[in-house]
Amino acid sequence: MKLDIQQHEQYAVITPGAKKLDSTVAPEFKSNLIVLGNALETGDLIINLGNVEFADSSGLSSLLLAHRLYRDSDRTLVMCELNPRIYKLIEISQLLNSFTITETQEEAEDYLASLEIDDDDDTEEETV
Repeated sequence: MKLDIQQHEQYAVITPGAKKLDSTVAPEFKSNLIVLGNALETGDLIINLGNVEFADSSGLSSLLLAHRLYRDSDRTLVMCELNPRIYKLIEISQLLNSFTITETQEEAEDYLASLEIDDDDDTEEETV
């Protein structure tokens, strides 16, 4: 599975190149997410699903794994550019409240930036 990974200062963006996130590619995708998730210096993560047209339960499982990995290490995962079919799968699975989802990658980046500002504000308040 081809993955585009872009590392930024505070976060990474991973964009799967496959059109399907199913049982044929999900194990490799999971493996890559685990490697990336265990590299704490990568910071937060944006998963851009703009190329993905279909996901099944194994694809959803890989996204849940990534969500848990980042949540458990006090980092944030944001998914963006979801195809309506993938959004519906997450909705039917009653997982909309589990994930942070934005329409565009720019919105995901803005969301992460707003979290950084909030963290900076909290730090300043603690030092006063």
